[in-house]
Formats: sequence, C-alpha cells, structure tokens
Amino acid sequence: MVVLTMPWAYSKRLTGQSVVLYNTVMKGLCPKGLVLEALDLMTKMSKDGSPDIWTYNIIIDGLCKLGCLSDANILLNDALARGYLPDIFTFNTLVDGFCKQLKLDSALEVVDSMLSQGVTPDMITYNSLLDGLCKAGKYNDAVETFKDMVEKGCVPNIITYNVVIESLCKSKKVNEALNLLHEMARRSISPDVVSFGTLIKGFCDNGDLDGANELFIKAEKQYKVSHTASNYNIMVNALMQKLNTQQATDLFQEMGERGCAPDIYTYHVLITGFCKAGDVHSGHSLLLEEVDKGLTPALSSFGQVIDWLLTKDRIHDAVDLIRLKVSRGIVPGVVNTFFYVSKREVVAPKIVLKDLLK
Repeated sequence: MVVLTMPWAYSKRLTGQSVVLYNTVMKGLCPKGLVLEALDLMTKMSKDGSPDIWTYNIIIDGLCKLGCLSDANILLNDALARGYLPDIFTFNTLVDGFCKQLKLDSALEVVDSMLSQGVTPDMITYNSLLDGLCKAGKYNDAVETFKDMVEKGCVPNIITYNVVIESLCKSKKVNEALNLLHEMARRSISPDVVSFGTLIKGFCDNGDLDGANELFIKAEKQYKVSHTASNYNIMVNALMQKLNTQQATDLFQEMGERGCAPDIYTYHVLITGFCKAGDVHSGHSLLLEEVDKGLTPALSSFGQVIDWLLTKDRIHDAVDLIRLKVSRGIVPGVVNTFFYVSKREVVAPKIVLKDLLK
C-alpha cells in the first residue's frame, strides 16, 4: 500500500500550460510504476497552485494498476472533498480495479458514489461489473445486472454479451444464452469466436454434443467465424470423452486443413481418448507425431501410452518412449505396469534403469 499524504497549500493558481506540463510528466511516470514519484510531483504542484481532475485521474489510474485500491479511493474522496467533480473515467478506473480483485461490494459503493454525483454508469462501468460478477461465480447477479443495464438504456457491446453468455452457460441456461445471438443480430453486433466458443462449451458441458456440433458448423457457415484451436479443442475433448474417436479424428484432420495447428492439449485429449478406447496403436502414433512436430507432450500422455504398450507386451516400444522422454529432458514417472509384464521380459526394466542412471 502506498501511504498518501495531502499537504495541499493553495497559495496561487497554476497557469493552464503549467498544469498540462505537470500532468504530462505524471502520465509518463505512472505507467512505469513510479506512482510515488508522481505523488511527490502532485504535492509540489499543490504548492504552486491547484491540480485539476486529470491530475487526480492519472494518479488514481496508476494506483489502481499497482493494486493500491484503498489509496486510490482515498484520493477520490480527497477530490470530492475539495470540490472536484470526478468524471466517468475516474469512477470507471476504480470500479474496474475493485472488480479485478473481486471486491464487488467496494465496486458497487463506487457506483453509488457515481450516481450521487450525477454521473451515469456507462458500458465500461457495466462491463467491469459483469466481468467481476462472472469471475466471482455470481452468474445470476451478472444476468440481472445485464437486464438492469439494458433497461437503463445503456447499449451493450460484444464484450458485454460474451460475459453474459458465459454467465448463462455456467448457470446451465444454454438456450437463453443461444437466444442472445438473435438479440445481438437486432443490435447489429456480430458474435465472435469467443461467443461461439463459450456457447459450444456450454452445450458440451450439458451433454448436448449434437447441439454443440450444429453451433460449430453454424459459426463458420452463417456467421463466417473462423474457429481457433481453443474451439476445436472443446469439441475434440467432448467427443473423446464419449469415445467418439472417428468424429474427433475428423475434426483433428480438419484443423490441419484449415491451417489451425493442433497444440499440446489437442494431442493430449486425443491420446487419452484412444488409450481409453483401447486403441494403443493410434495413441502411440499420435504421440510420435506430436514429438516430430516439435511439441513436448504432456507427461501424462507419455505415461498412458507407455502403460498401454506394456499391457500389450510391446516392451521395446515402451522402452523407446522412455528413452525419448529422457532425451527430451522430461522426467519419467513411475511405470507400475512393469510389475505386471511377463517375467521373461526382465531385461526391459534393466534397460530403463540404465537410461535413467544416465
């Protein structure tokens, strides 16, 4: 916490040019984290005359970015006590800061202060509140805040809708979330890749893979949204959990065709699914492909494939994977399956031990 002292002594007024000069210097200091230096400058400024509301805004913004919200609030109250009317930027900076720290009661107190000063909350104010409520898991409150926002004539933007869609999906109200697409269309707001990713995940979490797949296709065909690896991963993961290996593989191949490179998570989900389905060959092939593409597989991906190879008595393939792990600097886990492998393959543990000792 930055300890604030306010030795304001208004002996004379600064010229407009001097105020701008002071503010410019402070605006350069605060983004670099030099808020104490900016405060010292503000103190000096007070001896020469009076700071303006932008002076306060600059320091409050700097304090909020440092997480010193109590100090920022003290500065806001000082501005109010001295007759300065904070603008929407001042209040939004504090609301956003409190919401990021999930201090929602404090954020709402700032909103009350806004209203008492005749400042109307805008889209940025509401977006900060909605984001904070959603991150705090207060999804129903987020939806109610959204309704209040619309009723008061504050027009939402794509960020607003994406937060509300997430809140509705987390509350298992996926159909209500889907209806927001129509409302967005009426406002000429195009849903983006985040909107569809959230909706697709919502349908998957509800076990409605057909609905999720329909949305996945609709996003590209109707809304011209190009899916990212994240959206593909949501679908691939949901399909592999149901052991729908064929459709998941088709999506995996589609990723490559669309120039959307699969990542470590994509491979991990596929490898895990194939191992659960008993298709060790496909899991093993994908693991080797992942390594060939320069990716470092998850430790658990190695472990699952090695365990399954050992249960199939493919000892040498398993040992080769362990060697590969060691060569890539990946610390091997304990492979319990060795204890259940045919005793005539006693040479395998010796090879592994030799590699580990290296």
